[in-house]
Amino acid sequence: MKQRAPFVLFLFTVVLSFTAGMPASASSSAAVPLQGTPVTGTVVDQKSQQPIAYVSVGVLETSTGTVSKEDGTFQLTIPANEVSKTIRISALGYEAKEIKAEALLSPNTTISLVTKPVQLAEVNVKAAKWKTRELGGNAGPFTLFHNAFTVLPRPLQENLGRELGVLIHAGDKQTFLSKLNFCLTSNQFDQVKFRVNLYSLKEGKPDQNLLPENIYVTVNEKKRGWIQVDLEPYNLYVQQDFILSLEWIDCSPRTESKALTLAAAMPAFQTIYHKDASQDKWEKMSAVGIGLNVVVQQEQ
Repeated sequence: MKQRAPFVLFLFTVVLSFTAGMPASASSSAAVPLQGTPVTGTVVDQKSQQPIAYVSVGVLETSTGTVSKEDGTFQLTIPANEVSKTIRISALGYEAKEIKAEALLSPNTTISLVTKPVQLAEVNVKAAKWKTRELGGNAGPFTLFHNAFTVLPRPLQENLGRELGVLIHAGDKQTFLSKLNFCLTSNQFDQVKFRVNLYSLKEGKPDQNLLPENIYVTVNEKKRGWIQVDLEPYNLYVQQDFILSLEWIDCSPRTESKALTLAAAMPAFQTIYHKDASQDKWEKMSAVGIGLNVVVQQEQ
């Protein structure tokens, strides 16, 4: 059985990992089963039969999962003890589909998803005065702690879909999302692509995605440090606490797992969340900082 890989790594672990020429996410607890069944497939729109990019595919509530490529294809190894479990396939704007893992044992299976209209929240902007605030975590590049996106010796495609988020205390005031900031402390890829997600809260955990469309962020040339993303074109308003997250969905070269980490801090005052795979359960960590925040305009 696979053990869950830790997201927060200490400096000592990072130094040893780089000394050995391995990604910063290497950990003795990140065990991967020696045996499993490889499955492949393509996810398409049921009506148009066109491929759907970056679909979340995984064994429900386990650390087995991946994200499809831009052409809708995916590859995944199902551990022997999970072949009888349920695989969930989901994408923003589509009805999620659940099937038994054994249904994917035939090579190159095609999976069709039905479109689902996105419900747009009604926004009444009444505030005459707005205040700029920065909400979330400010852990920067000079830190002893790191949130890892990669796990060794897990294959690269099975690291895709790992997600890190932070609880944003926006309250019930009208809040406009202006800028996203995040800090990469290591990045060995020529190009990395993330998906930004915004979740409502239910019983203290992420629940429904509040975004009307996908927001992708591409980082080139192994860039590290603080990176800013303009959210204003998406016209995003909230009136509640929410979880802001980054999900790793693609990279180049797409050959092997390498170091990719987000700044962390301990102790700190944030509540952060992580998923070990695209359809895994959310785990919560308190008093842990993260280099992930959002600049907002909030009514006074």
